[in-house]
Amino acid sequence: MSGMVTALAAPLRALLDTVGTGSPPGGGPLAGLRDTAGALDRAADDVGRFADSTGAVWDSVGADAARATVDAHRGHLTGLADDARSVADIGDEAGVVVAEAATGLRGVLDSFTAAADALGPTISQPPGLMALVGLAATHLAHALVIVGRTRAQLEGLRRRAEAIGRRRAPALPDPGRLRHDVGASTTGAAPGRAEPAHPGASTSPSSAGRVAVTLPDGSVAYAPNERAATAVRAALSQRGVPYAWGGTTPGRGLDCSALTQYAYRQAGVELPRLAQDQDTAGYRVDRGELLPGDLAVWSGHVAMVVGNGQMIEAGDPVGISPIRTSNAGQAFEGFFRPR
Repeated sequence: MSGMVTALAAPLRALLDTVGTGSPPGGGPLAGLRDTAGALDRAADDVGRFADSTGAVWDSVGADAARATVDAHRGHLTGLADDARSVADIGDEAGVVVAEAATGLRGVLDSFTAAADALGPTISQPPGLMALVGLAATHLAHALVIVGRTRAQLEGLRRRAEAIGRRRAPALPDPGRLRHDVGASTTGAAPGRAEPAHPGASTSPSSAGRVAVTLPDGSVAYAPNERAATAVRAALSQRGVPYAWGGTTPGRGLDCSALTQYAYRQAGVELPRLAQDQDTAGYRVDRGELLPGDLAVWSGHVAMVVGNGQMIEAGDPVGISPIRTSNAGQAFEGFFRPR
């Protein structure tokens, strides 16, 4: 390769060196994030086992308050683990974007050198030199298009990562409130657990000021406000409706996101049409904080929490199921409370 070809290829090589390979050495920080997520999951499991074991030896309103606090911490840990995995996934996507850019730039460089070689000894003459410069300019313009596209893709991934950090709502209960609830169970109350006012009613102090919703099993859940209660009742009204891919007709055929969109529309809230976008209409909550009306969002599915450990979703047909975070291998985005 002549000195002129080498000089004209230098900007392409510089771009290729700047972009890199997209593969961090030794796994890099992404491996550390996944290790951290695993450690948080194990901690959440330990906390959960502690909460479960407590129920066997302590049965009171105060015990309920303590377990609710422990569950909130467990949900917080699970949420952090989910976030760590989501950020690691974004990092993996960024690596793929950079690797594709590197492949594209390598192809541009190879194309330029091949075209320059084809000119042969003519590059020592003015016509050949002009042709060589033209080739260099064309290939550099192509390389800059690749770099610009890559920058735009990486910027989108950066915004997604920042959104994960912004969307987490305060998760942990006030220790003073816990002390109050535990103390209330040991003063001015008869020994043992108080009976509910009616079958299915909650004795939790957290039900005060909330809106009661009677669930299909006869139990009562408490929505945070009338809007959420209206959405839950609307969703429950669609139980038994057949699943329809892309279906948006209440009473006849609904898909998962159409069910939640319809339910919240009855409450005056408009959700995005696609399941994976409905998290943008609210803020993230931890599993220990779930209330009726909250949404469970996956990469291609959405369900609505109705309370008492249950959610409603468009299956085949629309029905009630236990709250979960797995769904046919889809990525779980988290729990969200519509604004």
